[in-house]
Amino acid sequence: MFLSKFVIDYHNPSARQALRNVQDFHRNLMARFQSSRQEAGVLYRLDLSKREPVVYVLSRYAPQDTGRRDMRLVGIRQMDTTISSFKTGKQYSFDICTIPCKKVVREGKKNSARIPFGLETERIEWLQQKAVAAGFQILSVQEIGQTETYGKKKEERNGIFLRGYHYQGQLIVEDEEKFQRAYCDGIGPDKAYGYGMLLLL
Repeated sequence: MFLSKFVIDYHNPSARQALRNVQDFHRNLMARFQSSRQEAGVLYRLDLSKREPVVYVLSRYAPQDTGRRDMRLVGIRQMDTTISSFKTGKQYSFDICTIPCKKVVREGKKNSARIPFGLETERIEWLQQKAVAAGFQILSVQEIGQTETYGKKKEERNGIFLRGYHYQGQLIVEDEEKFQRAYCDGIGPDKAYGYGMLLLL
């Protein structure tokens, strides 16, 4: 696995468009891998808090530096040794943006619907359940904000709107194999749109 860092150029028209439309952002990012997100195992996290927006990307393959200026590759780190060091009993500070929700079967429909939780206590409980399945226990956690994501493909009549939540806290690894897998695979839905990447601090 590789952890990469990109810097986004606000002055680039393509970059500004991608920040407005997550479908364009996804396409621009995946151009660095020339494969599907699933094949490359791509997770990413967009950080708009800095003077220049930053994108952190976790992937099975190292991204290619295409020379495009909208999203500039500034660093790559090989992560296999780090991931193998995630052992049972170790504690970490964590940071994650994810979409707490539940699936509800729709009568007469093939696919179920995802319904977001309205209460913070419900969202925290969902995150704690996901943690157990991912091989760790949350020792402390705080919901520190919301994120809203918009996108639309040209051929679509209706676009997408996603509301995620930002969490920070402390965790302890309880099952290292599950935890290592969850770190690589992400937690929760809509990983193609920048959610579910677990940052360890």
